[in-house]
Amino acid sequence: MSILRLTVGALIGAGMIFTVWDWRQWRIAETKNYGQGWEENRGVAPAQKLAGVYTNKLLKFRIRYPQDWGAKAKIKVTVKKDTRDLPVIADEMAKGITQERGYINTESASLVILTWAGVRETKQVALAKKEDRLYKIEVICESGIWKSWSATFEQVYRSLVLL
Repeated sequence: MSILRLTVGALIGAGMIFTVWDWRQWRIAETKNYGQGWEENRGVAPAQKLAGVYTNKLLKFRIRYPQDWGAKAKIKVTVKKDTRDLPVIADEMAKGITQERGYINTESASLVILTWAGVRETKQVALAKKEDRLYKIEVICESGIWKSWSATFEQVYRSLVLL
């Protein structure tokens, strides 16, 4: 009986040690690039440099945008009251996304990026929260030029300042 208990105890101890070791390895790999944007955009130059700054004091945000914005993509920024947590909101909106979620951290906000790629258009939504305000930046772009503009969109999201 004591050999059986000793064996079971050794197996449980070894299992616990392996679990902690495996968790630490997973956490290092999983969080290594968190908040740095998409890997495919790291080597791509933005299609446009950010030239203008838009400030909305009533809705309490500031964002930079490309000079030639209107010709290539549509952007809409909305702010509404929402007391739910950002992950809950993102989970509800993420139905049908075609690309893995993106996460971007700035000094004033943490953003969740959701993308829906269609045949003709690609839609991307960046979500951020401050207190009970949900900020939603919605971009719609032709699918054919999406790849060249996605790095520009990432820069726009990184420029968001919540006031």
